[in-house]
Amino acid sequence: MSELLRVRGLEVTYRRSRRRGGDVNAVRGVDLTVGRGETVGLVGESGSGKSTIGSAVLGLVPATGGSVEFDGDDITHSTRADRRLLARRMQVVFQDPYGSMNPAHTVGDTLAEALRHNLGLPQEKIHERVLRALDDVGLPPGAAHRYPAAFSGGQRQRIAIARALVMEPDFIVCDEAVSALDLSVQAQVLNLLARLKQTRGLSYLFISHDLSVVRYLSDTIVVLYAGRVVERGPASLVADHPSHPYAQALLAAAPVPDPVVQRRRQAERRLAGTATPATGRVSTGCAFATRCPFAQEKCWTDQPDLVDHDGVAVACHRRDEIAAGTAVPLQTSAGAS
Repeated sequence: MSELLRVRGLEVTYRRSRRRGGDVNAVRGVDLTVGRGETVGLVGESGSGKSTIGSAVLGLVPATGGSVEFDGDDITHSTRADRRLLARRMQVVFQDPYGSMNPAHTVGDTLAEALRHNLGLPQEKIHERVLRALDDVGLPPGAAHRYPAAFSGGQRQRIAIARALVMEPDFIVCDEAVSALDLSVQAQVLNLLARLKQTRGLSYLFISHDLSVVRYLSDTIVVLYAGRVVERGPASLVADHPSHPYAQALLAAAPVPDPVVQRRRQAERRLAGTATPATGRVSTGCAFATRCPFAQEKCWTDQPDLVDHDGVAVACHRRDEIAAGTAVPLQTSAGAS
């Protein structure tokens, strides 16, 4: 599988005054690649840096370090004119489709706008692309003559996907594209994205806080915490058998229909979320040390490297002990002392 997107050492810093707490390092040295026809899932809780990575790839926020390459070209600091050309191949689907649509424009006008401004296509070609995109997302031709307010949340998200499709891109960033939808509608949209990946040969950077949702669509999963990659590998391994304590906490947070499994996961989540005895201490090593039930002194002082373990890269000093089940949680050791 050839590479389409390559991100190396990406850093993004948001500048803030000292009065407001100083600069925020949202992304810290992130590496990832997306192959042609591949879906890479970025997962992490709010503030982990996942949406910032998507924005940096799209040129919506500037990178303060590292590089972003698309199809072999460095696009890290592309000009506005270059980005306009890139829009033909790179598109985005956001969480709130209604907020990104003009309620005074019909769906057809909304889908046609980018074609007029970016491609300058004749009206006949624009009409063909609009109807094809609507058909691909399961909406009738008549939807083009209606306004966004006439559609449900799930239908609006289909329209947002259609708006990305009319440009006939190779790559789409899906930023929490299903998180605002009901579970049944989520499943429909995920199935739609999976089908479009096959029929149109699309590549996705799929961003979500829900590990189970990312697992469904992704080939590779990248787990982020505090702007760093803490685990990366094949979706089946990372989602079903996570190695990093933070990835395990994300799995425990995902609801399941089996009440026995759900109770066990809730217990694991409480364990993973237990604060360490060193209340108020600031970690200069692993950022997760302040929440990790397995943190030792080395975790507090030394930043762990991202090390490959049979195809899954994990940034954890105690990965081997945790995998072997010999790592003792802090509250167990503390209770025994």
